[in-house]
Amino acid sequence: MTGRSRLEIGTYGDIHTTRTRVGTMRAEARYRDGDGIIRKVTATAATDHAARQALRNRIKQRSTATGFGAALSPESTVTQLAEAWLEDMQIRLDLAPGTKDTYRRELNSLVLPTFRAFLLREVTVGRVDQFLKRQATISYARAKHSRVVLSLMFGYALRHDAIHRNPVIGTSRLRQPKRAPRALTLDQLERVRHAAATWRTGEHVLGRRPDGQVKDLIEVMVGTSDRIGEALALRACDIDDTVTPMRVTVSGTIVVIKGTGVYRQDYPKTSSSRRTLEVPVFTAEVLRARLALIPGDEPDMLLFRTRHDTPLAPYNVRRTLRSMLAAAGLQDLKVTPHTFRRTAGTVIARATDVKTAADVLGNSPDIAQKHYIEPEQPVPNPVPARHLQALAPRSPESDGQQSETEEP
Repeated sequence: MTGRSRLEIGTYGDIHTTRTRVGTMRAEARYRDGDGIIRKVTATAATDHAARQALRNRIKQRSTATGFGAALSPESTVTQLAEAWLEDMQIRLDLAPGTKDTYRRELNSLVLPTFRAFLLREVTVGRVDQFLKRQATISYARAKHSRVVLSLMFGYALRHDAIHRNPVIGTSRLRQPKRAPRALTLDQLERVRHAAATWRTGEHVLGRRPDGQVKDLIEVMVGTSDRIGEALALRACDIDDTVTPMRVTVSGTIVVIKGTGVYRQDYPKTSSSRRTLEVPVFTAEVLRARLALIPGDEPDMLLFRTRHDTPLAPYNVRRTLRSMLAAAGLQDLKVTPHTFRRTAGTVIARATDVKTAADVLGNSPDIAQKHYIEPEQPVPNPVPARHLQALAPRSPESDGQQSETEEP
């Protein structure tokens, strides 16, 4: 006669119910804790069904508290894996809150609509490959983000012995469409500046007039090559006007977290993004004007902020910029805040070199060249054309002279 099979860690046995002296139902089951010890877990409710459900909820809470909430296996669903992965991600100290929020958002919008009901063993390399190819028909970015989330999530499942291999590994390589970075010409930049300066300034404009912050922000982004979040995160203490040229230190960024809101993160996107820059005169003038609006005893106050002294949301700035351009008929320029960063990077690279531009951008030279510096159009070599002129057709006069010479 064989005994009961040993429970796996994080699992429980059969649930049994009994009626208590006061008439309620008690449910109990054997549960194997994270330390390997089997303990009895109980829950009480008015009915048999309610007691069983209460016990399952208590076991789930116990599992989460002991770090074995996933209890994943090949028979687990992708939804269960997603819940466990998100819980694990929340306690990781190496991920910024903005990164966690991005992963959660992309998981819910890109991955789960397709895979939520799949068992882990059903998510094969072939199925993931086909899914990524379908995503790529919509956009490369959509497929890339889907791949990242899937790889991270199934990497978690692999580390917890729920699968034997990560199904993302082995899928086809995603081919990024070749698209050269595009910078604004000086003429185009002047048209954008004029659009920002004249937006909603007419006599018959109804509603609140612009406060000029987006107009000023354009000059700051052009003169610093900052990302929009970095520019919006600039504080009075980040500006050093005691030296010439004025210096600006990039030390943070603005992030938007679901459930938390908009706030300043005390570090920028990457370690190389933390940098001190010297800015041109036109940007320094704008920054001095912004500084003049800040009380002297508020060094941590943001240069760009709402009426309530809270950070401006990047998505609101983008929306305002689109409205400015549309009102001026410049929507075909397809200008975004990143366009100003590319424009600054391109000007610096052409005047100096890629390494200098990369240092200002806070990127590696490879990333700067790939994403932020518009390639120069090559100037044709005039020498081949001069040599090819020897193949020009002969004029009638030269043909006649040649014929007379050739006759005996």
